[in-house]
This record gives sequence, C-alpha cells and structure tokens, in this order.
Amino acid sequence: MSEFHIFSIVTVGVIVIASIILASRFHRTLHHSQKMVIAMATGTSLGLVIGLLGAAFYQDNLFLSLLISLSGGAILSGLCSFKLGVVSTLEGVTAGLMGGLMGAMLSEMVLPNQSLLFIQLLLTLAATSLLLYPVLTNLSSNHNQITSKKWFLKPFLILLLVAGYLIGGSLFDATPKHQPVDQHHHMG
Repeated sequence: MSEFHIFSIVTVGVIVIASIILASRFHRTLHHSQKMVIAMATGTSLGLVIGLLGAAFYQDNLFLSLLISLSGGAILSGLCSFKLGVVSTLEGVTAGLMGGLMGAMLSEMVLPNQSLLFIQLLLTLAATSLLLYPVLTNLSSNHNQITSKKWFLKPFLILLLVAGYLIGGSLFDATPKHQPVDQHHHMG
C-alpha cells in the first residue's frame, strides 16, 4: 500500500465523518427528494472510490476486490446517509453498492496509473458532494432567491481548497509517470 492509498483512505474517512456531521445538522431543513439526491451523490462517488481502491489492493483477485468494494461502498454510504432517514439510507446503500461494483470493474479496465487519476477525480467529486447540504438547504428555504452574488464565491473557494488538498495528496504518489520501454528484442 502506497502513501497515496493511505491518503485516499484517510480522505474517505474524513468525507464520511463530514457527511455524518452535515446530515445531522441539515436533515430537518432538507426535503425528502433533496435527501435522496445527497445520499445518491455521496454514495455513488464514495462507492466508486472504494471500488477503485479495493481493486488496487487485490489486483489479481477480482472476486475478492468486488466483495470488498461492494460491502465497503454499501457500509460507508449507509453511514453517510443514516441521519437522513430510512429511504435516503436505502438510496445511499444501493448507490454505494453500484458505485463499488463499477469502481472495481473500472479498475480492471485501466492501467494502474490511470486508476490513480480516477481515484483523484472521484475523491474530488465525493468531497464536493458535501456542498449539496448547504446548497440544497438554501434552495429549500422560504426565500428562493440568492441575495448576493458573493454567495457563489463560497462553493468556488471550497472547491479550490478541496482541489488543493487533493493535489497535495497526489504528491504521495511515488510511481514514475513515464516508464522506460524495454527495446531489447530477442531474435531466435
């Protein structure tokens, strides 16, 4: 396991904890359909990350990586959405199952360094899915108008912070970007 994989696992843990905290804070102000959207977005993106990580750890055993990806995606997605209600939790669990399955299969179809790129992309998606809590809460309030254009700076600045964090985490990736090609051919 590389330092980048450890960074990714810690980031997934932080996203799960932040999602639990945000769900506890905003669950009363969100409508039913908004809770389901949040559960599905968070569940799918986390499931995809878990699927890619599971397949990275068990590259030669698709069955084991699928079991870990499916169960990990479902459990973590369920944890993220259990404060949102039973239906949202079911939506999150099934989204986590689906994401885990797709992530493990995706990892089998791409090269290992491409898999790391997908992990970075999907970690960004999972982290920014947390922005749905305040955005959808603002939309469900009685006044559906945004009072100031400065409000749009908040999600943009948060996106920059998340991107900076993940770019910093990609520095842990110690694999060489360009592998030398062996040009020695044996003629027999």
